[in-house]
Amino acid sequence: MKPSDPAYWMLSDGVTTTPTVYNKGCYICNDPEFAQMGLPLCYACIVCGAHVPADDIICDNNHIQPTDPWEEFEIRKEYGLKISDELRKSVEEKE
Repeated sequence: MKPSDPAYWMLSDGVTTTPTVYNKGCYICNDPEFAQMGLPLCYACIVCGAHVPADDIICDNNHIQPTDPWEEFEIRKEYGLKISDELRKSVEEKE
């Protein structure tokens, strides 16, 4: 990135993000500027722990990731995953 780029300031503001998963074929995982700019990085699937690209909602094993509490509740229930009291209350309040 060149200093004339409007987002260049993000490289030197001291804010960084830490990767939690890595996929050697992922352009986000392999570009350290994403972390240095403090941008969202790839994360682990809630179902299987596989790589989920930061710009997608499907993991490398094709599990769809939740985008709101209701979806998370339904996914956790479907796969028999632990449902926190906080998530359960959040969903119950919306019903």
